[in-house]
Amino acid sequence: MNFNRRTLLSLMGLGVVAPAAFAADAAKKREWPKKPNIPTDFNAEEFFVELDEKGEGVLIPGPQGAPTVYIVFDSQCPWCQWQYEQFKPFLGQVTFKWFPVAVLSPWSELQGAYILSAEKPYDAFLEHEKHFKDPDFRGVDVRGKEFPMEKRTAVWTNSKIARRAGTRTVPFMVMRTPDGKYVPLNETKTEDFAKVSGLTPKAM
Repeated sequence: MNFNRRTLLSLMGLGVVAPAAFAADAAKKREWPKKPNIPTDFNAEEFFVELDEKGEGVLIPGPQGAPTVYIVFDSQCPWCQWQYEQFKPFLGQVTFKWFPVAVLSPWSELQGAYILSAEKPYDAFLEHEKHFKDPDFRGVDVRGKEFPMEKRTAVWTNSKIARRAGTRTVPFMVMRTPDGKYVPLNETKTEDFAKVSGLTPKAM
């Protein structure tokens, strides 16, 4: 059916065709209530224990009796790279373990496998951080490279643990305190982590 300008205006006046109003209504319907970053039913201890028993990550040890923080991160996530920078002042005071997951990019799985399969995973983790802002490829370039299937599977195991726990964002983490409490955290600034942990950040 062909519409001339007069017919179209008539139909719009009758409410048959109202593109602007329809677009506004559609946009309004796409506005969803904001969900909490930490799900209301999140079990921090279960998440921590399952990562401990079934997950595979990059260990950055701290002193005996120190708080322990388990972090799920995606290698393509700029906020995860930011989180590592926020945690740097606590290196040597806290035991950190970074568990790579694949939620953002096809490269996430391969970069996670690259890190986990390295002879020294923490060195590979740092190498990835070093190249994170490279202009041609974010992080270590894994294009065309092969990695052990068991390490690729480990990335997906970490991902499934995070999904089962109901996490909505990366980075996401749980701190086990020296007295055995489990504290869930998402993107956390240096000063905020100092308050939660009771530790004094070192000057960088």
